[in-house]
Amino acid sequence: MKYLLIDIGSTNIKSAVWQGGEISVQKTPFPPPVRDDGVHFEVDPAGILSRVREIVDDTDCDAVFFSVQMHGWLLADGAGRLLTPYISWQDRRAGAAGISLAVPKESGTSMKPNLPRAGVAAFAAESPQTFARAVRFFTLGSYLVYACTGRNATHITDAAASGFYDVKGRTAAACGLSLPEASYDVRPVGLYRGRRIYTPCGDQQCSVLGAGGGENRYVLNLGTAAQMCTAERGFAAGDFESRPWFGGNTLCTVTGLSGGKVLGEGKKDAASLAEEYLAAAARLPERKEMLVTGGAVRWHRAVLEAAFGKMGIPYAENEGADALEGLKILALRAEKERAEAEKTQGTEKTKTGGGL
Repeated sequence: MKYLLIDIGSTNIKSAVWQGGEISVQKTPFPPPVRDDGVHFEVDPAGILSRVREIVDDTDCDAVFFSVQMHGWLLADGAGRLLTPYISWQDRRAGAAGISLAVPKESGTSMKPNLPRAGVAAFAAESPQTFARAVRFFTLGSYLVYACTGRNATHITDAAASGFYDVKGRTAAACGLSLPEASYDVRPVGLYRGRRIYTPCGDQQCSVLGAGGGENRYVLNLGTAAQMCTAERGFAAGDFESRPWFGGNTLCTVTGLSGGKVLGEGKKDAASLAEEYLAAAARLPERKEMLVTGGAVRWHRAVLEAAFGKMGIPYAENEGADALEGLKILALRAEKERAEAEKTQGTEKTKTGGGL
């Protein structure tokens, strides 16, 4: 099998064709915003889609696996025609409009200025005539799947970031919009030019999985933005976001930490970073070690290593691990499950005479 792995980040779209062994990563810039005024952050979805299709069309892969930036969204009418640009996780219209929603822990996210559910409410207030035509809600992942297969579907690790789902109860909110189908396993949802398209997963979860998982230690994921997390079995709630993790478990996550964007501004020193990261760790289930990963480590190593030294928590770095590494693991798991299912179906047909 030949797998195409695509990680849609905020700076670059990274991709690799993988058949086992090492991968050769290709990068193309994520399209710049068409609107960035400090409140609104909007990107032309046609630019994103065209780049993704070019990547897929240029390979002879059998299956495509995605990781996607979360907390972004689009609206469409009943025919699937877009009514909005891609509204990124960097959009803050909900906060500027003073939107505040009660978001239960079971949603797998929390109320914040970029929460899609709150952003939709802000959009409805600022553009009521356009919103009146809205029928379908897309995450970035489900929009790409819809454009390729005709199905508005994604994985719960991506879907839950919208604020429209009950992760524990595995239900979607009645909100007047048609929401993406949210799967709790990584599965094929359709074909695009003969390639199987699998449900996209959240980039944070893929990055943590690729780094070695977060079951026994804190994972500090330092990308454009940063999060600290650790995994717990089943559904877990506390002073953190109860983000869905693979296998029906929870990735306990503290968000809004200083990552590459803040570090690039030079406004944080080692002492203040150590204080910030220790405060995040105190909100999570206790762990004795920390794993540090993400691209920001490469560019801000000196101040980060000074901060880690002040924290007093033993740590290891896995700078090279990213979402593509997580997608490799998910691809193998998904294809193994698919092969086993096909084998079982073939056995059943033979038993019943269906194979003759």
